[in-house]
Amino acid sequence: MLKKLFYTFLAGCMLLSCTDDSYRGAEIDGISDEPIPVQVVVGNPDNMFVTRGHGAVDENSEFWKGSPIYVYAFKKDLLTSFMSTSRNDNWNCLVDGSIDNRGSLAGKVAQIGELDSYATWAGEQVYYPVSTQPYDFYAYFIDDMSVPDNSIVRTDDRISFPVEIDGSQDLMSAKAAFDEGYYNLDGYSEEEKANLMNYSFGAYTAALRIDPVIYFKHHLTRLCFDLYSGYSENTGKEIYVDSIKVRSRTRAEFTVVSKHTEEMGLDFSKDTRPAESLPYLKLKDKNGAELKSQLLPPAPEEVNMNNIYAEVDPVRVGESLLIAPDSEYDLILYLSEYLPTGHIHQNKVQQIITPSSGTFEPGYQYRIRFAIYGVTEVKVSVSLTEWNNGGEIEVGEDAPPAGIN
Repeated sequence: MLKKLFYTFLAGCMLLSCTDDSYRGAEIDGISDEPIPVQVVVGNPDNMFVTRGHGAVDENSEFWKGSPIYVYAFKKDLLTSFMSTSRNDNWNCLVDGSIDNRGSLAGKVAQIGELDSYATWAGEQVYYPVSTQPYDFYAYFIDDMSVPDNSIVRTDDRISFPVEIDGSQDLMSAKAAFDEGYYNLDGYSEEEKANLMNYSFGAYTAALRIDPVIYFKHHLTRLCFDLYSGYSENTGKEIYVDSIKVRSRTRAEFTVVSKHTEEMGLDFSKDTRPAESLPYLKLKDKNGAELKSQLLPPAPEEVNMNNIYAEVDPVRVGESLLIAPDSEYDLILYLSEYLPTGHIHQNKVQQIITPSSGTFEPGYQYRIRFAIYGVTEVKVSVSLTEWNNGGEIEVGEDAPPAGIN
């Protein structure tokens, strides 16, 4: 059956190609003679994602809905140049920002649907050309970051631009692949599935309701911060967390399209500033505002402080930090202690943190745990938790400092 549809579609394309450069319908069983629009679906992998500089949020967050993404589509051919723009050459470049803004080198803006995973184009709708020619689709997400058009570099082989992160923005990109697991291909033979793969993504596959699906990949490392109270309520004191900051590289080249997909992502190697010159990125609150001092409630008297992580409920502070992957981070925790006598003690706890795996990886979430017994008595540990990746790896000792009960 699929072969019949394919050859009928191909014949229609040949007839139409003499008169028009955009697909105006082919006589496929059950498909009317209407233009076939280009549609893009945003997939739903674990824990997606972020928006508006508020840090990372879960996949069900309404923040993600309506957020802008940027899309390119180029003819699937090793000789295709990424310097081609859709306005000047819509055969080689099917989708980019020049469709709506003459001279634009960015991707075409789309927004994630409010009710489903289909992206809605900003500006003009795009239609597939009269051909079985397939196209490669790329997309990127830059949160609330502003990227000047004149900073975007397009060559034959790649598209990239410089970025500077501030710790609150999630940067992601992806190339759509034919994912057999996503589509309902029951009843198709292996040969028919091979045809679908070979002709994806174009008018032929779109007519069969097979659209490119974007599974975004995180390119930054996410740090979340949990507090564990290690002081008893009978002490009468109060401990506040005033601020948390982490030193990180911030300047990178973001490659959003490449003929070598392994090159896609953030390259911080050009940020050659010495470690002591790198900026500290401050943890913000969940609404993107500056973090306010947060009271760490005291623990009940009966808690066994030698087993603090098991016996004390953690208190999450702020949202998260999204920073450059690295082998270690210089972290500073600022604390204030209010005593019943009216005295206030303040302290800065500074520590180099490392994961047991050896490197803080992009696309992974790490939980930084502070067991706080007093402003000068703090234990810090790192664990790998679920974001894109499961499992948990403990780093550091769970025992309190000597002399703490």
